[in-house]
Amino acid sequence: MKKFEELMSVKDKIENISASEASEKINDPNVQFVDVRDKESFSNGTIGNAIHLDRAFLEFYLAEGSPLENKFFRENPDKEYIVFCGVGGQGTLSTKTMKDMGLKNVKNITGGMAEWEKLKK
Repeated sequence: MKKFEELMSVKDKIENISASEASEKINDPNVQFVDVRDKESFSNGTIGNAIHLDRAFLEFYLAEGSPLENKFFRENPDKEYIVFCGVGGQGTLSTKTMKDMGLKNVKNITGGMAEWEKLKK
């Protein structure tokens, strides 16, 4: 079995940004925040205009022709996508998946929502 460190080594293959850097993009119309936490967490609060894409179904939302395809991504290939989860792990893996599925400009918020919440203090 893969070790956790090996699994998370994908963080070196994606672009990561800090919560502070992400906050500077909150009102940019060319940026779409993507929340990959579970639906309950999303319902309890998210970042700006974030859309919810449950990590468990991510490939199905992105695959062209899938019954769950979210056409937003096909219709907006040039947007910058900023992905986040609770503390960073799922966001890291989701960012890599989104990149592998063909999105070009995808970034992960290091530390996820936990780091975002610290900006409010």
